[in-house]
Amino acid sequence: MAVVTKKDKLIEEAQKSAARGQFDKAAKAYEQILELEPNAINLRQKLAELLIKCGRSDDARKEFETIGKHFSKNGFYLKAIAVYKQLQKLFPSDISLSLTLAELNEKHGLVANALSEYKTVYAFHEKSGNTVDALAILDRMQAVDPQNIPIKIKLAEAYILQGKLDQSYSVFMKTASLLVERNDYATLSKISTRVQQLFPEKADFLLEVLAEQIELGNASATIDSLQGLLRSNPKNKRVWELIIQAYQQVGQPQRVKIACQHFLNFFPAEPAAMHGLIASVTTEKQLSEALELLGKYETALISANYLPQLEQIYHSLDKIDPVNIRITEGLIRVATAAGNDTDVRSLTVKLKSLHSVSGIAESSSPEPEAPPAYFGDASADTNAVEDSPFYGDSFSEEIVADFNIPEESLAPETSSETMPSGVEAELPEEDFEIDIDIDLDSPFDTQDDDISADSFSSPDNWLDSVGKLFDTIDTSPRGVKFGSEMDSSDAQSHFDLGQAFKEMGLYDEAINEFRQASQDPARRVECLIMQCICLRERGELDKAATMLLALLKPGLSEEESCSVKYELATGYEAAGRAEEANILLNEIMAVNPGFRDISSRINAANITDSLDFSDDDLDGFGLK
Repeated sequence: MAVVTKKDKLIEEAQKSAARGQFDKAAKAYEQILELEPNAINLRQKLAELLIKCGRSDDARKEFETIGKHFSKNGFYLKAIAVYKQLQKLFPSDISLSLTLAELNEKHGLVANALSEYKTVYAFHEKSGNTVDALAILDRMQAVDPQNIPIKIKLAEAYILQGKLDQSYSVFMKTASLLVERNDYATLSKISTRVQQLFPEKADFLLEVLAEQIELGNASATIDSLQGLLRSNPKNKRVWELIIQAYQQVGQPQRVKIACQHFLNFFPAEPAAMHGLIASVTTEKQLSEALELLGKYETALISANYLPQLEQIYHSLDKIDPVNIRITEGLIRVATAAGNDTDVRSLTVKLKSLHSVSGIAESSSPEPEAPPAYFGDASADTNAVEDSPFYGDSFSEEIVADFNIPEESLAPETSSETMPSGVEAELPEEDFEIDIDIDLDSPFDTQDDDISADSFSSPDNWLDSVGKLFDTIDTSPRGVKFGSEMDSSDAQSHFDLGQAFKEMGLYDEAINEFRQASQDPARRVECLIMQCICLRERGELDKAATMLLALLKPGLSEEESCSVKYELATGYEAAGRAEEANILLNEIMAVNPGFRDISSRINAANITDSLDFSDDDLDGFGLK
């Protein structure tokens, strides 16, 4: 015979008292149990729920917090979230609970949920005028989702209000870099305008951003913006330097060559353009053209201390033609300018050998003519350069069209306004100030969740149509929308959290989580069914049945179809529609006899039917 312990007696007493509605008495019994066994978390949860029914909210809070801390400490973040969500319903004005929930969601990797809770905390501090605390929350939000543009903009603006200008500018820079990577030139234009308003001394903000992207190896994302800046102001030397670097990085020597030609037309004395042009021609292994350019620009490049670059070019040419006297003579001139006597001696020996092999007396070798230096006024008329033998047709229609530089830009008078490519239509009027303040009531993510009506026209997309129907389920509003794509691990987390909420009777929260988890195609039907179960549990039997009937389409697998019918039958039973429920259960039995507890449910239904005797059936049993 089993020994009945004091704990067992108290549990039995508590259950009887609760069944009779004597909640105070039941709560006292559970308090005694917990004195005997403090770590009985499941019993502590029953106590907390009884305390709520007794109107002892503060005492219930202590118990729930004990439970929540236990789960959090042991890494059961989903269970902890469900507990603190229950507390949040009890104490909706306590902002500390939102902060705790934000931290728990962040720890479990539920980014959108964490942002939603952090946003609530931020709004509270902002409304209360606690700018320091509001800024700290924004900083935490950025750490949770570093790719979120609106959060970054809001953070940069908040730093301004706190007088932290360096931090603000740094965040604006990171934001602009993200926009460049995403080719979002419209928003980039607004950011640039805003930065010019806040930091008028930072005239080259956009160039700094683009230069940083090139340094990071993301040159391909900068080219459109740089071309747009050149169209606005082709006399900006820094833009030419950057676009040449960008083309060099992406391995387009022909475009490097074209860019350098244009660069030299505007800045004929610029050594970087000279070097870039020669290097691009060398890369294309155009030996004679490279030597011609070296004859034209070598002296200027030596004067500008481009000795390592010149040496590299000559060595590249030497690999193409190792016995070319002009290349060896060039290497001697570079080595002489660098003061490298050892190289000069060895190269001189090589030169003599080449002269000997070619049969040309050393004395008869003409002294290489010193090329003219092309250092002049950067604003000089470009016609003189255009008339040079090298350029000839360098500004032909083909090249101008390739670089999209309008003919009028070649005139000395050019606009100083700069703007990335593709945003000319976005240019604000001179008197119009662009407001980039972010509405925190709008979602922080920028993905478009709208579903096209066309997607419902095809029978293959019936599940999308059903999903839209499920989106009409009323729940507590969420602060953050979610994108259409979700990692499978994220979907699992949302699903598990939905289960935890459902078990605690938090059906609005559960539906929201199942709705997010349903974005994973592999578990979409399962999540839609779970939403119907939540509807049924909160008493909306007809709506749950309507949703489940909408799911019963030929596209379901056998398992999914059985699941839908099973839950639909459960709903029918709850609504007193036993005959319809029995039909569905028998349909499941016919195709999948091993499905869940289908056999026992059908047997129970048959037993009920067999005991439902009419008066005629009872005749003869002596029971009438």
